[in-house]
Amino acid sequence: MSNQNIWGLDDGSMRRQKRRAQTVAFYLDSVSEDLILDLGCGEGFVTSHILNGGLIVGLDLSRISLSTAKQKTRLLNTEFVRADVTALPFKIDSFDKITLLEVLEHLDKEKEKKVCCELDKVLKKEGILLISVPYKERIAYTTCIHCGKSTPLWGHLRILDEERIIRLLPSTYSLTATCHLPNIPLVTLSRVFQNLPFRAWLALNNVLGRIRKGYWIIFKFHKSQPLKSSTGENSKARA
Repeated sequence: MSNQNIWGLDDGSMRRQKRRAQTVAFYLDSVSEDLILDLGCGEGFVTSHILNGGLIVGLDLSRISLSTAKQKTRLLNTEFVRADVTALPFKIDSFDKITLLEVLEHLDKEKEKKVCCELDKVLKKEGILLISVPYKERIAYTTCIHCGKSTPLWGHLRILDEERIIRLLPSTYSLTATCHLPNIPLVTLSRVFQNLPFRAWLALNNVLGRIRKGYWIIFKFHKSQPLKSSTGENSKARA
């Protein structure tokens, strides 16, 4: 996630971020036995909404972000680890579910491949992966005041959509759900809709998401068991 401290946003922006975090938790659908990894957790805002897991590990490289996360997220089943998302310090098949939220757009091609390789190692077979990114973002550039070079705003380097995300992952990952978050002020800020129960809000959001795709999109992937190679069976048959 970005370095923006979500905990300090104004009321309107906070409501939008809360709905996004609730949507992530809904699609993650965690249970008490789950070991969950939140990669690039930032200040732990979304991490704090994943309440049902047995253990939730938030990982980020920023000391400042993790310090805020520890202060704000006081759940007994939550821990925070400082590490690089391209070199995860966990054993193979450690986690039942992984979230990768607003991370990939900040990485170059080499690093995004490393991240996908690393998370695949630590995600168990039959595990769940949630990815969220800006959807088909038109990247804006500004001139850096230090070096004078053209620099992308917010550090976003990639334009991402379904096809790009699917190509990054091994063939054992199948896309089971997508959710566009139109981020329309009418849905999140108006007095008519802002106090809707979450499921009612999500139903309204999903209807609007068919009309206007919006800024964020969430992908839910299921990791299946790799298919056994038929070459071994054929060689046995020939023998």
